[in-house]
Amino acid sequence: MSTHLLIGAGAGLVSAALFASAAVSAALASFLLYLCALPLCLAGLGWGRSSILIGGLAATVVMALALGPVAALVYALTIAAPAAVLVHLLLQARPAAGPEGEKSGALEWYPAGWLVGAAALMAGALAGLMVLLLGPDAESYRASIAEMLPHLLKALDPDDSVFTPEMVENLKTVLAKALPAAFAVLWLTVMLFNLWLAGYIVAASGRALRPWPDLHGLEVPNVFVAVFAGALVASFVPGVIGLIATGLAGAMLFAYVLQGLAVIHVYSRGVPFRPLLLAVVYLGILLLGWLAIIVAILGLAEPLFGLRARSAHSPPDNDAND
Repeated sequence: MSTHLLIGAGAGLVSAALFASAAVSAALASFLLYLCALPLCLAGLGWGRSSILIGGLAATVVMALALGPVAALVYALTIAAPAAVLVHLLLQARPAAGPEGEKSGALEWYPAGWLVGAAALMAGALAGLMVLLLGPDAESYRASIAEMLPHLLKALDPDDSVFTPEMVENLKTVLAKALPAAFAVLWLTVMLFNLWLAGYIVAASGRALRPWPDLHGLEVPNVFVAVFAGALVASFVPGVIGLIATGLAGAMLFAYVLQGLAVIHVYSRGVPFRPLLLAVVYLGILLLGWLAIIVAILGLAEPLFGLRARSAHSPPDNDAND
C-alpha cells in the first residue's frame, strides 16, 4: 500500500481515537473534540485528497464498530466529510493568467475568502440539522432544550445553590434562541483553526502541497453579503425557520469577523505594542459580543471602502499570517 494511503489510514485512526476518548472522558471532552479534525487535515494538506478520504473512511468505520452507527454518522457529518471537502477546496488550483490573459505558468490557488464562505455555509447547514434533530417544530425544540438543561446545570452546580428556578427559566429561553448561532460559530472556529494549524505544520515540515494564503488579504466574496442579509432577516421569522436562519446568520457573522480581523492586522502594522493591541482585540471578541459585531461591521465595510488599500503600511511578505 502506498505511503499516502497508510498516512491517511493512520490519521483516521488517530482522529477516531480522539473522538472516542472525548465521548468517554468528560474532563477532556472539549479539548479532544476540538482536535479531532487535525489529523485528517494534516494528512490531506500534506499527502493529498486520497489520504484524507481514506482517513475519514477509516475513522468512520472504526467509530461504527466502537461506538455504534449513530456516533459514526455524527463523526462523518461534523468532522470527516467537512474536513475532506475543505481540504479538497484548498488544493484546487488553475493556471494563472498574465496581464494580457495569456497563461503565465504559475498557479492560482483556491482563495481563502471562498473557503471561509464555504465553511460558513457548512456551519449553518449543520446548525440547521441540529435544530431539526432536537425538534421538527419550535415547541418540541424548546422541550428538548428544557430536558437537556437540568443535566448540564447539575454538572456545574451539584448542590443547586447557584441557579435558582427563575434563572433556569431564563437560561432555557436564552439557550433556545442562541444555541444554533453558538453551535455554528463554535464549529466554524474549530474547523478553521484545525485547517490553519495543519497548514502551518505541513508548511514548516516542507510537506505542504500548496503555498499558504496571505490571510491579511482575506476577502469573503460579496455574494455572501446577500446570504448574510437573507439569513439575518429570516432569523426574525418565528418557529423552526427562524432558528435555522439564526445558525446561518451566526456563521456568516463570524466570517465577516475574520475579514474585520484581517483589516485590523493590516492597519496595526507599525503600531507600537501591536501584539498587546491584537491580544486585547482577540480577548475582547471572546468575552464581549458587541466587540465581535463591531469587527464584523468593519469586515462588511471593507469591500465598500477598500480599507486595506487605504492603509499607509505596506505589508511585508515575511509577516503574511501574523
